[in-house]
Amino acid sequence: MFSLNAVITIPTQNSEHVSLPTKIIMPRHFLYYLVINFVCLILVSCATVKEQAIEKEQVITEPAGWIAEQHKRQQIKIWEIRGRLGVQTETNGGSLDIIWKQSDEDFSIRLIAPLGAGSHLIQGYGHFAEISFPDGQKKIVNNIDDVFSSVLEIELPVNAVKDWVRGLPAKSLSIENISWNDQGLLDRIKQSGWNVEMKKYMGNTILLPHVIYLNRDNNAELDVRLVLRQWLVDN
Repeated sequence: MFSLNAVITIPTQNSEHVSLPTKIIMPRHFLYYLVINFVCLILVSCATVKEQAIEKEQVITEPAGWIAEQHKRQQIKIWEIRGRLGVQTETNGGSLDIIWKQSDEDFSIRLIAPLGAGSHLIQGYGHFAEISFPDGQKKIVNNIDDVFSSVLEIELPVNAVKDWVRGLPAKSLSIENISWNDQGLLDRIKQSGWNVEMKKYMGNTILLPHVIYLNRDNNAELDVRLVLRQWLVDN
């Protein structure tokens, strides 16, 4: 039997209360009943979560308006994003403020370290870029896809990120898998070993990614998260 100690208060004729200890006896089978119901509730909840996760990944048929949606996003050629870039590797990790300004093929990316630790300025001109380091040194990079490896020591291709932040597949990389959300917008895409997930869209005239997660097949320790606080688009 499962017992529970309790106290019963009895009023007396002198308006005083006398407390008498007592014991509530709970049958053992009732305790088993509670445990079984609790376990069943957990199993049902887990099954529901799993079912919802699977359902989200089932949107693999290209939406009817996807070609038009891509064309609309490809017209966003002059833009600016401001937010936070978080990077975690096997040996290092941290976050930087990022200000990215794009004008057709030219761009500038400013990465600002916390606590006044300085900033990197990357200025891209077509197919090459110049990096200004916090100590005043400068470096010319002949392949713009190498700028993040020069600054952050991660092989994150600028040309691909430029497309992903607009909610587009990267035209410079081959597509291995792709899925869309229930609004017909890019949800997840795998390109050349990069796994990209659009966690959140926001906007008025056009919905644009505001939270993007990236990782890479051949580098299990690499985790990149881009959280965009502001989007500015020049139509």
